[in-house]
Amino acid sequence: MVLKLIRISLCLFSFIIFIQGCAFFKTPLIKKDEKAAKCLEELYNRNSDLKRCKGILKTKIYGFDYQLNERIAFVSEYPDGLRAEMLSPFGAIGSPLTLICNEKQLLLSGRFLPDTYKTNPKSLWLKQMLPIKILPQEIITCLHGRFPINNSMKAKFTNNKVQKTLLLSQGLFWKEFQRIVFYPKSKNIQYLEKYNNSKKLIYRITFDDYCTFDEFLIPCQITFANDSNQSIKIVIQSYWANQEITNKPFQTEGFEKQSVKGNKPCLNTWILNPFQ
Repeated sequence: MVLKLIRISLCLFSFIIFIQGCAFFKTPLIKKDEKAAKCLEELYNRNSDLKRCKGILKTKIYGFDYQLNERIAFVSEYPDGLRAEMLSPFGAIGSPLTLICNEKQLLLSGRFLPDTYKTNPKSLWLKQMLPIKILPQEIITCLHGRFPINNSMKAKFTNNKVQKTLLLSQGLFWKEFQRIVFYPKSKNIQYLEKYNNSKKLIYRITFDDYCTFDEFLIPCQITFANDSNQSIKIVIQSYWANQEITNKPFQTEGFEKQSVKGNKPCLNTWILNPFQ
């Protein structure tokens, strides 16, 4: 009995020493880079008053075996709502391609697709299928002039004296890394890189240019790229901020595959009713 009590006491004593040791060694690790943390918070809250946006953009792709240089009308509501329709030349009947995204579902439909495809917008399957592994929510964030970052990540500045660079990390065993590089002598981000646990590039988002729309600073030229030199560039041609959204554009239930019959010219409809 005495021996058992001694063993228990030794275990308790060892446990207390271990906890105190952890606390001692943990102290310098949790010390924050206050300037970096403040910078991260400012980036995360940028354009937080911009809830909805609409516009027309031009797409250009590089490094792929096919071409997709088209004009697209989009409407978006932060953080999960997006509807994008490819504009037919001269307002031809029916949109050639429609993408609808909400919190629960991603829908893709087109006159030249055999079926209407539906999936979870945050599914791992979707991410693996995409040549540039960026999810719809991350694209929505960029369209709102915000950045796909997590403000709970650990932030620190590098010693790069040429360009200000912010490094973000999160996780213990399965870590996530991000690298944010700013334009010289500017608070605007030049590009943002996301890496996996092996520090392999997942994607790079380059903010080639910025414009002011309705007092909001928005990246008007954005390039999404992977580590294989494949990229998709979008150039915003028209943009409206915080306009009312009607007709439930993000609703996928009851969506019917578009056909030639019974549809209005999509380009004419957008020009006549740009806020509907």
